[in-house]
Amino acid sequence: MAISYINWDASIFAYTISAHILLVAITLAMALLITISEFIALKYKNKHYEVLAHKLTIALVINFAVGTASGVFMAVELFLFWPNFMKVVGAVAMSSFYAEVFAFLVESITLMIYVYFWDNFKNRWNHWLVSWGVLLGTGGSAWLITNVNAWMNTPTGSFNIPYYLQYGKIIDVNPLKVFYEPSTGAQLFHMFTTMYFAGSMALLAYFAYKYLKAKNDDEKIIDKNAMNILSVIGIIDIILIGISGSLELSTLLALEPLKYASLELDMHPVTYGAPEYIFGIIINGHAADYLKLPLAQSLLAYPTTLGHGAIPGLSSYPSSVWAPSFVHDLLDLMVGFGVLMGFFWLVFLILRALKKNVYNMKWVLYSFIVLGALGMFTMEDGWWTAEVGRVPYVIKSPTPGGILVNGHMYYGVMSLSQAASYSPAVWYIGVGVILFYAIIIPFTFYFNAKVLKLSNIEDDLKKAEQDLGIEEEKKNISGIKAGMR
Repeated sequence: MAISYINWDASIFAYTISAHILLVAITLAMALLITISEFIALKYKNKHYEVLAHKLTIALVINFAVGTASGVFMAVELFLFWPNFMKVVGAVAMSSFYAEVFAFLVESITLMIYVYFWDNFKNRWNHWLVSWGVLLGTGGSAWLITNVNAWMNTPTGSFNIPYYLQYGKIIDVNPLKVFYEPSTGAQLFHMFTTMYFAGSMALLAYFAYKYLKAKNDDEKIIDKNAMNILSVIGIIDIILIGISGSLELSTLLALEPLKYASLELDMHPVTYGAPEYIFGIIINGHAADYLKLPLAQSLLAYPTTLGHGAIPGLSSYPSSVWAPSFVHDLLDLMVGFGVLMGFFWLVFLILRALKKNVYNMKWVLYSFIVLGALGMFTMEDGWWTAEVGRVPYVIKSPTPGGILVNGHMYYGVMSLSQAASYSPAVWYIGVGVILFYAIIIPFTFYFNAKVLKLSNIEDDLKKAEQDLGIEEEKKNISGIKAGMR
């Protein structure tokens, strides 16, 4: 075949994670929206929020089931496509995967209690507390998997790396170090803000579409309630994304200078005056086809010193360890779309401050739909940027700029070629993976939409009144008035 084993393994696994994190992002956002919706429903005896929370839980069960199947599928795929990598993970970083199993158990147990015992709680606030188990379980799973990724970027102190590079044996393992690598904090912060934002924007797009199509006033109220919550999440998240993204780049500058130079298309190290390159590629060892903003990168990297500070360059490293130059374009797309979405939310805030009814403005609702697509694409683009920026390594060097062992400089602990499977079976397994996700993802979104469609709105609202005790309160009030007469 024309494509190599390494590229095939990498492409299929990138495809797998790209599909899987669509489910993860929406699941995280759903769990958060459910918790907030039920709180408002109980606090204010609001039947419309109660219906919203109840409907979302059924959709969440669908996502949970498919996400579980996808997670198992992906775990098996790791062993099939990256057997040598998983040997190292099994010896060094498996503690985070074990912890993720416990988070999964918390999520699965509390979700089943939350959904199937909805009507069995005498005190509904106790039922709401169970939703926190779902929220923490879903978030915990994402956090613990991200720990492993942070370990792959900066594997400091988890095992004796110089000994491994020299003799190929793993010794002096510290299984807890995977939980607090130098890059863990910044990566977790950025991961959570982008995942919740992307999932929330996808849900916002769906409810905006429903609102545009809805004929029933109660249905419009429910859709509007969902959009109100998701808009607040979107505004808070886009601010946090800007902060976490800046922190992530600062962390890369300090801990992963090679990756930073690849992302920024910096060819030569400088201490002042680094421009910001907008798009561009590397041709024959030189940057080309870019727009240049003079001094901008230095000022962004070192604002407190007015741009004075070390900026790394690719020329300090062998070209064999440079990441593909298109990773810089991926970064620019991610930042560009992030700024565009931030500008939209600024306009939205101004409109709300002016007391405008934004839901009567069709351009705002259509913008919500566009935001759903942009949010998801930008999240995926961010993941591609992070992972392609680590190429050609799966596990990077534990020290910035590489590690010297017996006179040889290593820029990574394990390369893609060392980690990959060379079994002919991967060709056929890869085709199966493509078909699996091509079928399961559209069907998941389809059934989510079917579940969230309010086909029996009157029955749903009547049940919500009973669940919240609204009917009982009406009877009591009527009885008091009758006694007074």
